[in-house]
Amino acid sequence: MGLTTPELVLWYVGLSLKLVVCALAWQRCLYRQLPVFTGYITAVLVRGLFTYWVYHQMGYASRPAFYFFWTTQALLLTWRGASIGELAWTASRPYLGLRIVMKWLVAAISLTLLMFGVWLAIKTPSRLPPFVLALERDLELIAAIVLLALLSLAAYYQVVLNRVQKLIALGLFLYSLAQVVNNAVSNQWLQPYFHWWALVRITSFQVALVIWLIALSKPLVQEPVQEKLIDLGGMRDFMRHGTEAMRDLSARLSHFRRKLQR
Repeated sequence: MGLTTPELVLWYVGLSLKLVVCALAWQRCLYRQLPVFTGYITAVLVRGLFTYWVYHQMGYASRPAFYFFWTTQALLLTWRGASIGELAWTASRPYLGLRIVMKWLVAAISLTLLMFGVWLAIKTPSRLPPFVLALERDLELIAAIVLLALLSLAAYYQVVLNRVQKLIALGLFLYSLAQVVNNAVSNQWLQPYFHWWALVRITSFQVALVIWLIALSKPLVQEPVQEKLIDLGGMRDFMRHGTEAMRDLSARLSHFRRKLQR
């Protein structure tokens, strides 16, 4: 395949972790709370299996392997950004003020990212790796800022985040932080540092996988459905007072009618 021994070891360990995390995510029905993130971790596993097949059949340094890796890398980058947006929206949904802040923050970041992506595409139209690396570096920086803002605002305003949300956010944050430094270095010295870039990327993602594995190790706590209970006591009092008022009105009308008859 053309991979070094440390990369091969990390590859198989990472593939096993992806399989376990993906299986737990579907077993715990995580798709009910975070469907986009569940789809993302599933896509990561599928991409890993297809990447192994492409490298094995066509060679690590082949042209199809090159385009497959960088194209799927860009797609997963977009999917991970959507997962972070979903996490921020889900966590802030019960809180109007936090939801407004996160909505405008994510909107501003998305617009900035889109403009920067267009600028990169114009600047390096024929160089796919530097384009994806630069785009990933800036997206990971933005993702780290969004996740840090979410965790900080949640702690400051005492927003209740469940265990799964906290650990998923922590895993995404640590991976994004590692990728910012990794891509910044690799974008300057892509060829000599490519294997080191791959090692750091794989290792940092495995750290995130372990954190997500811990998050999914226990059954998910389903949010209780808030049912509106009818206050029967208050309704009975209201009906009693209403009945008494109607009786009093009826008695007054009868008394007035008798006076008229006289």
